[in-house]
Amino acid sequence: MLAWIGDPAPGKSPTHVAWLWASQWDSKWFIAIAEHGYQRTSDASPAAFFPLYPLLIRVLTPLCGHREWVAALLVANAALLAALILLYRLTDLELGRAAAGRATFYLVAFPTGFFLSAAYNEGLFIALVLATVYCLRRRLWWSAGALGALAAATRSAGILLAAAFVFEYARTRPKRWSEICALIVIPCGLGAVMLVNKIAYGDPLAFSHTQAAHWGRHLAWPWQAPLDAARKPGPPFTEIWTHNVLELATVAALAALLLPWLRRPRDQAIFPLLGLALLTFMVSFPSRYTSDIPYPLYSASRIGLEIFPAFMALGALGRRPWLDRGVLALFLTTQGVLAAHFLHAGWVA
Repeated sequence: MLAWIGDPAPGKSPTHVAWLWASQWDSKWFIAIAEHGYQRTSDASPAAFFPLYPLLIRVLTPLCGHREWVAALLVANAALLAALILLYRLTDLELGRAAAGRATFYLVAFPTGFFLSAAYNEGLFIALVLATVYCLRRRLWWSAGALGALAAATRSAGILLAAAFVFEYARTRPKRWSEICALIVIPCGLGAVMLVNKIAYGDPLAFSHTQAAHWGRHLAWPWQAPLDAARKPGPPFTEIWTHNVLELATVAALAALLLPWLRRPRDQAIFPLLGLALLTFMVSFPSRYTSDIPYPLYSASRIGLEIFPAFMALGALGRRPWLDRGVLALFLTTQGVLAAHFLHAGWVA
């Protein structure tokens, strides 16, 4: 409702607002893939979007009146609910019930938390990563392998779960070494993506090549993009400056939350290590800093939602009332502004 204050005749029904929520930016790519598959284009741009989320949309579309955008919202919000339950359960096991409640709320209150309920695959990926780690902590190795494969078929960062599997397996030293074979299942998710890319575009690495061609993403040292954003943020208080400050602040805050956790008991080391791995992966594939893409940390404020251990750590720190209230005031105020901008077709992350 706040998004249309000042509009003399907004004419927005709840259905139309829901449609807007499902039809911004990357949502259009996911829905188009669900409708038509991976169509050939001059730069194979659909390949940048991994197939599991569009596949689920396609499966549920007949149950949603053959409206792909309704199915897209249904999948995203069901995944969000699963992610919140899993985050609560996992944080409760590791840090206690009070921290679990705060961590869950901090995730949805984060400035870009509204992406979790829009037609994006962030919620699905977070749910699958959390489910994988939950199974690893419970020593359910084959379940962890299968869920990790699904995560890798949702976003490329899911392949990092293979390293998390190895770390947790080596730490616990299970009696049945045959269960290490479950590790092989995780790369199969990325293998399935490569097979889809090969069939559709004749290039098993089309997802990587199109990211470089269409969005300027490339492999770089992990400190390069943050340094570029800090040194060349753009003229103060312009759109470019605002985006670069938001992205840089996200990266800095996530690192500040994760690094102190390394000093905690070794049996919880998987959380800061996986969080730092996800953070490093994110900043190691920045956009080239050019006149048409002046955002080296492109979409970091949205992708940062996936680094769930940072929210667990913040949940523990939130026991201090002044910190809890300050964080929520900053998060919710910023999210309101960004969500209104998003509903007006503005690019956020």
